[in-house]
Amino acid sequence: MHIAKVYLETTMFNYFIDETKEDCQVTIAFFEAIGSGQYEGYTSAYTVEELENATESKRNKMLNLIEKYNITVLEASLQKPWFLP
Repeated sequence: MHIAKVYLETTMFNYFIDETKEDCQVTIAFFEAIGSGQYEGYTSAYTVEELENATESKRNKMLNLIEKYNITVLEASLQKPWFLP
């Protein structure tokens, strides 16, 4: 069985913790689907760096989501992307 791989950028982590956002509950359900194995969740070192720049209370909540939902952090690469000349 093929499990879809999904990439989570900074906004997804913000939406998870921001209860004032209309999509908060949808985002939480999406993270839970990742946690239950319906999807493979990925983010990047660049996203983690952005999350680390948030206020302390937001930063801790967002960074904890990576471990809680077993999201793989892709390392930064200094290699030129294949599509650039």
